[in-house]
Amino acid sequence: MMSAALALTVGIYIGNLIALGYWARAEARARNGSVLGMFLLLSTGFGLVYYVWLRYVRNDWEPRTEPAGRRERVVTAYSLAVLLAFVAGAFVTPPDPMMQVLALPPLFAVSFVVSYLFVTRGSAVTAELLSEV
Repeated sequence: MMSAALALTVGIYIGNLIALGYWARAEARARNGSVLGMFLLLSTGFGLVYYVWLRYVRNDWEPRTEPAGRRERVVTAYSLAVLLAFVAGAFVTPPDPMMQVLALPPLFAVSFVVSYLFVTRGSAVTAELLSEV
């Protein structure tokens, strides 16, 4: 049981690095910015929270040259789910690394659904506004 949970946890974190790389490249291309700078911003927990706060909560980020596609929204939700599962695991599990490894895969599954709904909630409104222009 522990080895399966450990393998899933490692897979989730490796997938997160891949998702962050894709997301940073897409964001940098859409905003004419630096891929390395965006990756460094998104790969830290504080930078990811700051980015989400600016882009999704305050909606106070510089305009994009192209709207986010479905794949970009999925990798955004994936990275947010990893962060959310990590934070939730710190609160709901004892301070034992073994329990946190066991709890991460189910917490990630629930967090992915929540973060996907959060990321895509504004995309229908944005698509509607862009179609009117």
